[in-house]
Amino acid sequence: MELSSNNLWKLVGRGLILTAVLSACGTAPTPMATQHTAPPPGESELVKSLQKQLRERDKRIEELEFQLETLKLIDQDFDKRKKPLRPPATLTPIE
Repeated sequence: MELSSNNLWKLVGRGLILTAVLSACGTAPTPMATQHTAPPPGESELVKSLQKQLRERDKRIEELEFQLETLKLIDQDFDKRKKPLRPPATLTPIE
């Protein structure tokens, strides 16, 4: 799985939020080193499906952010090129 720097920062942020929430509770989850249980058969597929949906959603968000930035640039360029249809009323004629 490739992690872009943006996705990496998202994961770090989520980890920090989880840490803050757990520290506010006063207890952290204890690792179960002695007992390893396999997830129920359908749960693993559900997790994979949800992870795939998250990746697709994140990719779509990145695409939309890129399109938004492109539209902003086009709008700025359009505003720069726009010429007034008539001279402003505040101009005074040269004598």
